[in-house]
Amino acid sequence: MSTVDPAVERRRLALERMQRPPRPGAGLWILVLIYWGLWALFAYSLADTVRYPIAEAYLPPSLYPDNVAPAWFFGVFVGSFGGFIAGFLLSYVLKELYGLAASTWGQFASTLLACAVGFWRGAGDSWVAPLRVGSFADAPGTPAPDWDFIAWLGWSAQYWLPASLALAALCCAGLAWRAHRRHAARAERIRRLLAEGRRADAAITEVHDTGVEIYHEMRLRFVVKFTDHAGVERWVTKVGLFDPVRLPRVGDAALVWFYPDRADDEDQILVGFANGDEPIA
Repeated sequence: MSTVDPAVERRRLALERMQRPPRPGAGLWILVLIYWGLWALFAYSLADTVRYPIAEAYLPPSLYPDNVAPAWFFGVFVGSFGGFIAGFLLSYVLKELYGLAASTWGQFASTLLACAVGFWRGAGDSWVAPLRVGSFADAPGTPAPDWDFIAWLGWSAQYWLPASLALAALCCAGLAWRAHRRHAARAERIRRLLAEGRRADAAITEVHDTGVEIYHEMRLRFVVKFTDHAGVERWVTKVGLFDPVRLPRVGDAALVWFYPDRADDEDQILVGFANGDEPIA
């Protein structure tokens, strides 16, 4: 039994989290390395697994590698399943630190880069080199037709595929950095409002379901009513994610923080809830 209202305690903890920026610890970087290594293992093993079918595109039959179970075949499953499991853990941690959009794009970038490096090294270690690049010759001095487009595509896959993945990873990293900057600016705006803004009691007057659900949380559009420092009644509309078991309802009490000289600027108004959910800017 507790002598403290759970909603009040949740609200206190939520405000504390908003007032101090979270910092990544050593555990996060260990998890990132594990995640990255698992996807690199997947791509390395995949390159080893496809060496026989790829060789059929650029080698004469006499130089085909043995069509047997690849030595790294297990890595395709270990890397992919392990990567998905580690990804769920990593997404939860990163979302709390950097926001949903930044963490999602950041994971895409990490996965693509790991696959690029893994496939490049896997192909370099396991693919059979042709006797002469650009020719189907299977013995020195033997005349043979030159490679066609498919042969060049197959042999050069060890270069263009990792390069394409690395380029895609760079684009995702750029989007992650952009999303992180927006998240950091929003978090700083919230911290300033909590520290410098004027607080006022409010009430929820409207709640609308947007039909969107992210990580099992419902995205709702809601309206709160409050009276500013000059006695003027104001209504502010916000959108946020909520736990389905603690959804805001019409008539629920709320809190707002605002700057008296910018009471009409919705972007500079922070809304908190009696149920303890984190304030929404």
